Amino acid sequence: MKKNKYILTLILSCLVFSNIATAQRVNRAPQIRFGIRAGFNMSDLTSAKGLDIWNGLAYFNDKKEYIGFTDTKPFKYGFNVGFTAQSNMTNNWYWQASLIFTTKGYKLNTQNVEINATAGYVQLPIDIVYKYELNDRWRLLGSAGLFAGVGICGFTTFYDHYGEDHTPRLYHQNIQKPVINEELGTSNLIGCDYTVHKENVYWKDKDDTFSSDGTYRIDAGAQIGIGLEFWRMQFMINYQYSLTPFYDYNYDYSSRYVGKGNYKNSFDYFDIKTPSSPRQHVISFTLTYFFDNMNNGIRW
Repeated sequence: MKKNKYILTLILSCLVFSNIATAQRVNRAPQIRFGIRAGFNMSDLTSAKGLDIWNGLAYFNDKKEYIGFTDTKPFKYGFNVGFTAQSNMTNNWYWQASLIFTTKGYKLNTQNVEINATAGYVQLPIDIVYKYELNDRWRLLGSAGLFAGVGICGFTTFYDHYGEDHTPRLYHQNIQKPVINEELGTSNLIGCDYTVHKENVYWKDKDDTFSSDGTYRIDAGAQIGIGLEFWRMQFMINYQYSLTPFYDYNYDYSSRYVGKGNYKNSFDYFDIKTPSSPRQHVISFTLTYFFDNMNNGIRW
């Protein structure tokens, strides 16, 4: 009888230690949880300087000094949607990667000209996330990482209200320098480069955002974020800054100006110093739902 008790005790002990060892092995193994995400974007360009030249116009003041556009209209609204994966690295540190479709762009409404640009990207953001536990279910998050994407769709509309009478731009002359006639009291402080929109262009133009040479399809940069996590829900506020320019102001358009002169682009044509190419930056608000809790497998 005692022998049977010893054997039973030994079997139970082996089962208990086996379960503990198995649990330890599972806890040590990296666990990945997957989720879906969706959010709201607010995007803009770092600077509007040069956007008029890029679109074939040049604005001067009464001293014949180039002034151009001052600033874009904040913000261009958009969205992001996609999938997310997250895994623990060590202690409270995690990595988190997503595959999303996101929209960016900008709006400008100044000096009787409106530009509305939308750009849609397939994007891969990768972040390192730190989680600070507030209690059993609530965690405070901080993140930093990189992103890369490629533009796949979008359109840009251009409205020139100086010529908004459904005829070609009668008030714009094909000149490189502003004209002021003090004797007649007349002036033309707007230059027009017809090589951008072709000759006899009307007051309205609509193009594929990525169709023109010099517009970058590749978008890459850095991002930071803060947020909260509750159970399987995660809410993040992220800021993205693109290191690649949206428009390349130094792009060589020499073929446009054959027969017109030795010009590289519209900035050369107007004899204006080329400003820095604008970058995109975005504030996004994103909600993610994870299908599992990293302990019990994939569950709803």
